[in-house]
Amino acid sequence: MGTGQRPHGTGTGRRLAEQMQQKRVNPRDLATRAGCDERTIVRALNGETTPQLRVAEAIATVLECDAEDLWPRVGSGSAIYASARMVRMFPSRAQVPIELWRELLSGASDRIDICMYGGTFLFDNVHGFLRIVREAADRGTQVRITVGDPGSGSVHQRGIEERIGDALAGRCRMTLSRLEPLDGVDGIEIRTHSTPLYVTMFFIDDTLYANHHILGSPAGDNPVFEIPRDTDDELWQNYTESFERIWASSRSVIYPLGY
Repeated sequence: MGTGQRPHGTGTGRRLAEQMQQKRVNPRDLATRAGCDERTIVRALNGETTPQLRVAEAIATVLECDAEDLWPRVGSGSAIYASARMVRMFPSRAQVPIELWRELLSGASDRIDICMYGGTFLFDNVHGFLRIVREAADRGTQVRITVGDPGSGSVHQRGIEERIGDALAGRCRMTLSRLEPLDGVDGIEIRTHSTPLYVTMFFIDDTLYANHHILGSPAGDNPVFEIPRDTDDELWQNYTESFERIWASSRSVIYPLGY
């Protein structure tokens, strides 16, 4: 799309296009004024993505409207504040839009660090998850994924707490099996950990999605916090150190699996 052309929206991008037309703003100018990449605007117009909350709000501010006027689902999380910066909270992981996971992973340029137990939702809901991760690695993104060790006491105990018995260990095995096509891909490392996991962490470039665990409640029913790196230095460092401690204690996966 040329910068002088009239914005044309498709799908979820129609409202954005209409507002841009009213304000006589082209994609390049909007991106510059909102402090984001022009590709983000173009992809939003094409209905390929719903921007992260802070980006959506910056775009809406330029267009003199509310983010929810442009993308109703962008407001599906609740806003809380940390050091005067807004952090989005989703009451449950199930309420994080699938297209948000897909957009984040597809756009990752620096890092994808995932620490989880089972994480089968990534394969069940994020279409093309393995392909997306492989493509990220191909363009230079460093990928580290650590999955719960199916034979560990921590995974066994979590299964008891969630009243699903050995099903959680089974999910861990399934995830490890499904990750096998990524084994040996440059830039991707897969490990297992035996940590009592209080929070599942998804570091994607400079944003963390922290899925906290409530005793007795499945991870998918628990809240997820969207935390940009510049929200609070100490908060970011605490999560980062937690991930690095778990990663350092994790063991490399050897395929084919022995169970």
